[in-house]
Amino acid sequence: MASSVSREKLMFYAVAGGLGGFGAWGAAEPFLGIRSVYGRDILLGALIGLFIAVFLASIEALSVDQWRQAMRGTSSGAIFGAIGGAAGLLVGEYAFDIVGGTLGRITGWTLLGLVVGLGAGWATRSNARRRNGAIGGVIGGALGGFIYQILTTIFPQEFGRAIAIIVLGMLIGFFIGLVGELLKRGWLMVVRSQSRNAREGREYPLIKPVTIIGRAEESDVGLFGDDSVMPQHALIRREGRNFIVSPAAGGQVTVNRQPLAGRQVLKSGDRIEVGGTLFLFRDRAQATSG
Repeated sequence: MASSVSREKLMFYAVAGGLGGFGAWGAAEPFLGIRSVYGRDILLGALIGLFIAVFLASIEALSVDQWRQAMRGTSSGAIFGAIGGAAGLLVGEYAFDIVGGTLGRITGWTLLGLVVGLGAGWATRSNARRRNGAIGGVIGGALGGFIYQILTTIFPQEFGRAIAIIVLGMLIGFFIGLVGELLKRGWLMVVRSQSRNAREGREYPLIKPVTIIGRAEESDVGLFGDDSVMPQHALIRREGRNFIVSPAAGGQVTVNRQPLAGRQVLKSGDRIEVGGTLFLFRDRAQATSG
């Protein structure tokens, strides 16, 4: 696996998806005695999609105390997840009747994964995250559908379903994280920080046209608890193939220990200091060509 891929982030997303799957199984199991096959699938799919999408859309924001963004993630994840999950299992049931078990499961869970991935990325207002979520969700959903069919065939129905739903959530989360890591172009890595949330080694992908660094909760790179950081302290713009950093609202920024007065094009390996936090900038294209 490429050195630029954060294994921590992959584990983070996989665990979040697995927790969503566990919650979905716990919420759905009491209602699975419904006699109507299609009614049962709609309910099960809606709960699976809702829980997995909510966890994936909000867990990263919650981990750094970005409560408003977490609430946006929860609402968008719930809507997308419930609709996509219900539609996915309904389509899967029809496909199950037409083409048989394994392909039917794969079809249904692929649709569920697609919409869950979109829901996980929607709250960030980033097209890149929506793309990453959709691609990762499709891969994770398809593989999860295949494993779901195997596990529910091998094990007793209730136990097999529980394990399969948890594995499904983990796979969707893992592949959403993996696609995001593989397709990221530039990112900041924390070298040291006085902020309570920007721990050493944490990475922030620069996936928006403009990335805001600051103390405000709405910041893309939030540096909370550091009074030397302004609510909106610095901006990093993506212009063509370049990433350009500049101060915002009078914030003081240094690049390679030199105070920054205006805009500066970043090079891979540049060290950016904002308040009590030192970042290392990485650009995949520059690193590859170098």
